[in-house]
Amino acid sequence: MKVAVLGPVGKDYIKIDKHLELQLGGCSYYITNTLKNLGAEVTPFIAFDKKHKDWVESNFQDIEIEHINVKGTLEFHAEYSSDDPNTRTAKAKHSPIVIKPTKNLLAKLERFDYIIITSLFYDNTPRELFLKLKHKNLVSGNFGMFSYPKNGELIWKHPENLVEVLPYLKYLFLDINEAKFISNKNDLKEMGKFFIDNGLENMIITDGSRGSHLFIKNSYYKIPAFSPKKLVDPTGAGDTYLASYIRALELFDNPEERGRFAAMTSTISLEKRGAFDSSLKDVLDRLKTKN
Repeated sequence: MKVAVLGPVGKDYIKIDKHLELQLGGCSYYITNTLKNLGAEVTPFIAFDKKHKDWVESNFQDIEIEHINVKGTLEFHAEYSSDDPNTRTAKAKHSPIVIKPTKNLLAKLERFDYIIITSLFYDNTPRELFLKLKHKNLVSGNFGMFSYPKNGELIWKHPENLVEVLPYLKYLFLDINEAKFISNKNDLKEMGKFFIDNGLENMIITDGSRGSHLFIKNSYYKIPAFSPKKLVDPTGAGDTYLASYIRALELFDNPEERGRFAAMTSTISLEKRGAFDSSLKDVLDRLKTKN
């Protein structure tokens, strides 16, 4: 399995209770490292300011990156409580970053089986990028396509930005609040139906410690969450779920098994700061204890 991960990275200031740390963030960071540690052949095409190149590369665990140079690096501030890891407060510093579908970039992406497109803000991945790559197995997730800066806060608007690219996607991953916003539905199965009816092939909705929901073509699967041994950092858990589910496409035939594998991988990621750095064997061994 050859996977390309395309999107920006950022500087994340993460505060959990009273403990504050700076770490590399962004979907591309979490997804790439998860795929690598689970044994996939992965190449990140990531956008950031060249002045941060050494720091960014040091966070990618010996993975060779394809750098897309832009002016400015995105910056996020997030706060969590260990008593309620499903809820966070977030602020952001926006820099105009547009990943353009150049001939050179498109030619490089042709050799990959799956292309995971990630956004942190509305302008990161234009519709043209999806259009030019619609013949590929495209995967997307996160709130970025409908996230806008306003006085340091993140606000969601223009859900049509995501809806119009649904027919181009093989898989979409959103958390339950994002799915509610896009679909304007409150019932879970109505949410799933909305996405499928608008041209999406496979929809995955995550709901933190309450589990996840797979709408795979015309079938539905409820996947329970697993409790971490110790909650250290919930940042990037959704990205870890996305990455491990895509990796599971090559490991399991059954969507339910893929969902359980993704749920366990994201649970392990909660147990330390930074991107998932355990192994495929670690995840499979933990799953055995739950059978």
